[in-house]
Amino acid sequence: MASLVCMKKSLVVESGNSFKVYDRYGKHDVVYSHSIVCRAKNEKEKTEGSKTSEEKDDEKVKGEGGGEAPGSDKILARACSVPDGYFAVATDNKELILWKTTPTWKHISTRTVARRCTALVFTFKGDAILAADKSGDVYSFSVSDPEAPGTLLLGHLSMLLDIAIKDDDSFLITCDRDEKIRISHYPNTHSIYGYCLGHTEYITALCLSPYPDGVLLSGGGDGTVRVWDWLRGKELHVEHLAKFCGELKDKKPPVVSKLVCNWVGKLVAVVVEGLDSVILFKLHTEVAPRLDAQLIESSPLPCKGKVWDVAFDCNGYLWVAQAVKDNTVQVYKYMPSCRPLMCVSSQEHFVDITKAINSDWDFFQSSLGEDTMYSGLYKKHFDNLTPYFERKEERMKGKKRKEDKKGDEEGSKKVRSEEVV
Repeated sequence: MASLVCMKKSLVVESGNSFKVYDRYGKHDVVYSHSIVCRAKNEKEKTEGSKTSEEKDDEKVKGEGGGEAPGSDKILARACSVPDGYFAVATDNKELILWKTTPTWKHISTRTVARRCTALVFTFKGDAILAADKSGDVYSFSVSDPEAPGTLLLGHLSMLLDIAIKDDDSFLITCDRDEKIRISHYPNTHSIYGYCLGHTEYITALCLSPYPDGVLLSGGGDGTVRVWDWLRGKELHVEHLAKFCGELKDKKPPVVSKLVCNWVGKLVAVVVEGLDSVILFKLHTEVAPRLDAQLIESSPLPCKGKVWDVAFDCNGYLWVAQAVKDNTVQVYKYMPSCRPLMCVSSQEHFVDITKAINSDWDFFQSSLGEDTMYSGLYKKHFDNLTPYFERKEERMKGKKRKEDKKGDEEGSKKVRSEEVV
C-alpha cells in the first residue's frame, strides 16, 4: 500500500518499490525520486546470461526443495530523523538503505539485515536507526558509520510489529504478535522497565506522546485503540472500533493499520484496514492528581476509496492517501467549528503539490489490490481436548458393553448348568 512521510520541509510519497520527495514550501516539484532494485537481483541478472542450461536446471531443482521465499524490491518500513537530516527504508529483500536529505538528497549506504524488517525508527539524537524484524529482534545501525553491521539490542519470542522511542532516548517501546507491549531502558535494553498488557490480539501500531507525563496509544487486531499510562503499565481507556466499521464484510475484528496523533491539537487519526474512512478522536488528558486520559469520539472523515495511509505534518495538517484516481492525496485541517475536518487541498499553499501528486496515478498502480500482512497474523486455536474426551467416552462405552455381554454369557451358562443338575 502507498505510504506518506511528512518531513519538516518535504513530503515523501511511497508506492511499491519507489518513492518521490516533494518540496512542500517551494515550487512543490519532485526534488528526488528513487526506485529500489535490490543488489541480489542485479547480481543475478549479470550472471544469468553466462550460465549453461545444465546449471539453470540444477538451480531449478534446488529451488523446488523449499527454503525461504526470495525477496522483492518492495519497501516494508520507512523512517526519517528528527530534525530532518536522514531518511531510511527497509526492503523485502532484507536491505536497509540510508539517505542524507540535507542540503540535497544523497544515497549513503545499503546494508543487509538478518530478517525482513517490520518497523524503523531513528533515535532523537539521530545517531542510530533501530530496526524491528519478523523474528522478534531489534537491531541498532549506526548513522555515522554507514557501513557498520547492526548490533542486537533485544529480542521478543514472537514477531515485532511496531517500535517507538522516547524523545530523550531513555526508553524503547516495542509491540509484538503475542499481545504484549514491552518498555525497555535505552540503550541498556537488557533492563526491562515494564509491560502494558490488555490487548487480546496482535498489536500493530504505537504512538508515544513527546511530553514528560504523556500517554501511549496502541491499536491492533482486536479492533481496539487503547490509551496507556505506560510508566505505570496501566490502561486508562479502551475504544472499540467495530461500531465505525459496519461496512466491513469480514467477521473478524477491525485491524488498525495506522495510528497517528497531533499532540498539539490532541487529535487522533486511526486507519482501519479496508475501511473507506478515517476514524477520528479527541484525546482528553488530565495530569493532576494522577495522569488520566480518554478518547472522545468525533465524526469519522469519509473518503472516496480505501484509505492507504495518514500522516500529520509539523503544522497539524492531516495528509490522507487513498486508492482514488485524481484524488489520491488530500489535505485536511482541524477546526472546532468544522466537523469532522475541513479539506484544504484546493487552497493556495496545497493546490500545486496535491495536483502534482494526483496527476501521477501510474505511480500508485503497484499499491492497488495489495494486501497487508496483518490479516494472516491471527492465531489459530486448535481444540484437541474435545475429540480426545469423545474418543475416551466411546472407549468406556465399548468396554462397558463388553463387560455386560460377558456377564450375560456367564449368567446363561450358570442357568444351563443348574438345569442339567
